[in-house]
Amino acid sequence: MTAAASKQTGVKLGLISLALMAALFAGLFVFGPTRTAEKATAAQTGQAFDILTILNDAPTRGAVSALRAANPGTYSQLQTAAAFAHADDADAQALSMLVLEALFSQFKAQALTLRSADSAGYQAIISELGAGFEQLKSNNNAWCNGATVAVFLTKNDDDLIPSLLSEFPYQSPQYDWAMTWMSTVLNVAAESRRAPRRHAAPTDLDEVRLQQAGLDLSAQQWSLALQIGAFANAEGTSYAQMQDVVGSMNVCELGVAVAAVSGQLPRDVRARIWADLMPELMYGNTPYVIWRVNDYFFIG
Repeated sequence: MTAAASKQTGVKLGLISLALMAALFAGLFVFGPTRTAEKATAAQTGQAFDILTILNDAPTRGAVSALRAANPGTYSQLQTAAAFAHADDADAQALSMLVLEALFSQFKAQALTLRSADSAGYQAIISELGAGFEQLKSNNNAWCNGATVAVFLTKNDDDLIPSLLSEFPYQSPQYDWAMTWMSTVLNVAAESRRAPRRHAAPTDLDEVRLQQAGLDLSAQQWSLALQIGAFANAEGTSYAQMQDVVGSMNVCELGVAVAAVSGQLPRDVRARIWADLMPELMYGNTPYVIWRVNDYFFIG
């Protein structure tokens, strides 16, 4: 396999695992190309433009405010890019895409900071993510169908990010959810910097408790265990086989299950588990995440 092919496969496999772990966009978004010095100077006259004068809905205002507190540099880049786009007559939809790009870039930017979050912060992130998947499930959304995800993964990498962004049209329910969820992620990151928590590595007893919570859930929804088991056992096989496995899954059920299992864990156990997994999810360290999830949930 060539280096280029390996990189493409890594991006796509990262998307698979992060979708299943309810972090579909982690590690995929980098905020735009760097502006040249000439353009940056020209943008000074555009800095007076505030993207919120156009995108003045409450979810966007909350997310942009959280971004400004969490990463002033990216916030400034967003305002500069928005000023240029506005000068070129960009509409609200185009500007909202800039906001999404800036926000999703923060998964990777905030990954290490989230290692120091508290248990309540981790659960807030996961619960809101689970609520999003629950909404998709209740609407029988096509994205719950693993086959839809598998087809989507056949796209070229250059088309992947624009395609993802197009799934969040401005002021749609999914856009509002993304704004609210990213506000939570960034607020938890800000609190983690203000009052960092130190977490020990997960213990063997933590794994037993996590496995038991998973077994309790799978006893009620036995198909979940089969879906996750098939995915975990496909790790390290061919990409085609991974696609086949993903095609048989209900992604929304898996996302809801992750939130449910997390909510059942004792606070200290939850903190140690997510301090281990969440930064790697956000950074896009797919091999580690797959290995750890397999280790956590499957005995034998």
